[in-house]
Amino acid sequence: MRALSAMFMITFAAYLVVCLFTLVYGVDPVVAALDTGDYSYTLYFVFVVFVPLATISGGALIGYYALLVATILVSAIWLLLKSARKFAAELTMRGKSRDHSPFFDLCALMFAILFVNTVIVVFLTVAGDAPTSPVERMEDWELLFVLANASVWEELIARVMLIGLPLIVIDAFQREALRSPHRYVLGGGIEIGRSQAMLVIISAVVFGLAHYEGWGSWKVFPAALAGMAFGYIFLKHGLTVAIMLHFSFDYLSMPLLLFEDATALLLVVALGVLLWIGLGMGFTIYFAIRIVEFINNKRYLDGAEPVPVGAADPYSTPRWPESQLRQTRLQWHPSVGVGHGFFVCPTCGSGEAKWHDGGLLCLRCGRLFK
Repeated sequence: MRALSAMFMITFAAYLVVCLFTLVYGVDPVVAALDTGDYSYTLYFVFVVFVPLATISGGALIGYYALLVATILVSAIWLLLKSARKFAAELTMRGKSRDHSPFFDLCALMFAILFVNTVIVVFLTVAGDAPTSPVERMEDWELLFVLANASVWEELIARVMLIGLPLIVIDAFQREALRSPHRYVLGGGIEIGRSQAMLVIISAVVFGLAHYEGWGSWKVFPAALAGMAFGYIFLKHGLTVAIMLHFSFDYLSMPLLLFEDATALLLVVALGVLLWIGLGMGFTIYFAIRIVEFINNKRYLDGAEPVPVGAADPYSTPRWPESQLRQTRLQWHPSVGVGHGFFVCPTCGSGEAKWHDGGLLCLRCGRLFK
């Protein structure tokens, strides 16, 4: 099933290339409009309320836009390099369970977000309360700029500033040595525990509420769900993949707006969207089960077999051989919780550890217990 899903994801990879082409193709009209000096843009920090940081226009705004485009293109290249080997394995059914490539996770979350948004929009339309959209009042060049800015700037303020930077403070209290500072800014490879999950929820709620102004109340819930997906992929795969997931969703309709006379493109994209929405229903159920697994610390998917020691799965708790358990009960610090063959770190609550230097090393906070 995973290999079949990966094959369908190739269609989205092709369309993502079209979206990136649209981004580059749109540089000329955007720069021409910004060069007049009649347009200015204010950057905001969002936490409950909008806090203006700076208003830029003219040459400064053109330079900022060039930086946005370059960041998205670099993120796309990084996504390709980080995903190529694992995604090839997924296509040939050699991928490891739950060890997904960044592109596979991006597509799975993208399809789930698309499915949820479609269901909400259809429901509201049938109920006679058609959703409002501020982008309908924008010209194409402004839309190209605003959505590129959202893909990058919103990830910086909602994921880096509301998830990455607070983790520095949390880790300062929970472990003797902090990760390198770039790990918090760039994300990726960060195990998801209670603290991380709470920060993802907080950033998602803030992200959802930030869409109330301009979009209306209907957008708050789907935007918050999308914010949870962005936060999850930021922790697991990093800022660049979060930017590409955000870009994929925001720029989904831009090729159709910019090339509105391309009937063949419209038809192909319409068929593709129907396919992605169908896949999104399955992935929505999948991620819902994974959330329940995380809350209950149990596995309901992929069987209930024990996970190998050191497996980097945030939803699992390794089971130790009984001979090792008898030995570790004699050696561990009294505060370390051991029950029914499970390791529980008293510092961060993680259930993941590996044997190291004669003891157990917690894979989340790095404390060594002997």
